[in-house]
Formats: sequence, structure tokens, C-alpha cells
Amino acid sequence: MRIHISPRKRAFTVLGNEVLRDRRLSFTARGILGYLLSLPDGSREDVRTLADKHPGVGRRGVAKAVDELVKYGYYLRRTLRDPETGHVRTETFVYDVPHTDDRPEPPQPDPDPAQATDPGTGEVDDGETGASPLGTTTSVEEPSLPEPVKLTEATGRGAALLARIAAYEPRLALSATETLALAPLAEQWLAHGVSDLEARSLLTDGLPRVVYSARALLADRLDRKLPAPRVRKDPAAPAAPPAECGICHDPLPNLEAPCRSCAAARTGPRTGPRTAPLSPTEVASLADIARRALRGMPALATCTVSL
Repeated sequence: MRIHISPRKRAFTVLGNEVLRDRRLSFTARGILGYLLSLPDGSREDVRTLADKHPGVGRRGVAKAVDELVKYGYYLRRTLRDPETGHVRTETFVYDVPHTDDRPEPPQPDPDPAQATDPGTGEVDDGETGASPLGTTTSVEEPSLPEPVKLTEATGRGAALLARIAAYEPRLALSATETLALAPLAEQWLAHGVSDLEARSLLTDGLPRVVYSARALLADRLDRKLPAPRVRKDPAAPAAPPAECGICHDPLPNLEAPCRSCAAARTGPRTGPRTAPLSPTEVASLADIARRALRGMPALATCTVSL
């Protein structure tokens, strides 16, 4: 038998093996004892409530198991009388080790006399209120406020880019201070002509499963993955002229090749493939040859069709 116990950090009960292996108790009694010890202090449980929660055992089975716990000192009942009202009530005590009424209670430690003295009492010495006991003065420096970040147009564009990245990938969300600190790095990307789609792809692809510091991760990627500057075209510049043939000046899709007419004039006429359709006899002859070749049979006639 292989035993598997998972580590627990909350909602668990510690119980000694000598209790769970006490052969004097039945398995029902051990289970009820473990259940009672898992409840918080002050819970209200008795034979009736236990039987209602465990209908498979029944009230008689629960009562028998509780009697076993009472017999061996795990379950005690004490009758107490209220001195003011005179009402009698029964309190139940559940222990993780056998306990009896004549068992002495653990002694309470005596209080430390040094700690029992109130340190705040005593005679008040003459002196100015708030003065140092030794007569020395201490200088209190006011905490310095952080210098405000100057928000420029370039910083605003970089901060807007970081905000769009955070909207696409929530794991890279930054605070206002972190956004202004990384805005100059993001502005360099915009100055290099990087589009939002390309920046989003470079900064968000391959993220770890858990991002512990979005600022550190973005600072590293903004500095390490900065693309080269893009070549920008002037929109007011005239369009480039279309490609032309160097001989007849006809438009060409390729700058290095002449047009077909000029190339044919240089090299002479070319013999192209046959374009006329085949006759029914030629089609039947070719089909017979292909059929016999697939079946491994010799051809009966030689094809005279010229392709």
C-alpha cells in the first residue's frame, strides 16, 4: 500500500497517530473523534446532530461510538450550575489524548514581577514638556518630495504607446509613475518609425506565465529590442517613373528585362509548343498507349502525334 499525503497550509487538523491507532476504539469512534477535533472551539454537537449528519451510522451507532470515547477519556461531560441564576447546564469537552476528571490541570506560569510593574508610573521630573532627557536637541528633517517629471509632447506619445500596450496585455500594466519613467524609451521606438502593431508584437510576444515586475520587463525589452530606424518617404515627393523597355520604351514590370517584342527581334522567332487541338483519332491513340503502359502490356501501334 502506497500512502500519498499532500502538504497543507490551511484548513487542516493535527492528530497523533496513537489516537488514530488506538485499538480500544472502533473505526466509527475514531472517525467521530477526528470530526469533533476538526471543529472550532465552541461548536455545538451531540448524539442527535451527529446522527443527523451521518445517517448511514444511525443514532444508535453514534451513541455507541460516543460511549467508547467517554469510556476511554476522549469525551467528557460535566454538569455546571450557574451561581447567579441557578440554571444547570452540561458542557462537553473533547480531547486528543485520554483525559479523566482526576487528572491535574497544567500549572499556570507565575507572572514576572519585573513585567508586572507599570513602567508608566512614577514621579514626574521637572523639565520642559517634550525636551530630551539628556538635554540634547535633535534636528528633524522634512522628507523631500520626489521631483516632478516634466511632461513633454514626446513623453506623452511614449506614455500613450505604453498605455495601448497595457490595454492589449494586462500583465504589462504600469502605474502612472512607472509609465512616465519608461515614456522616453517608448518615444525612441516612435522616433524610429515603429508602428503600434510591430511594437505590440515585439513587446508582448513570449511573455512568461507570471510577470513579477512589468516595469523591469518592459524596460529590458524597450532597450534590447529597439529596431533600426525606418526609412521614411516624403509624401510630397513625386512618384517614381514606371519601368520602361530600353529599346521601345514600353512599360515593363521588370527593370532588367526588355519587352518580349524586342527580345524576339534580337534572338529570332522561337518555336513554341503546339496550340492546335488534337483530333479524336490522336486522342484515342494516346489513351490506348497510356492504358497499355499502366497494365504492363506492349503498345500495338506507335504514336505519331507531335506535341
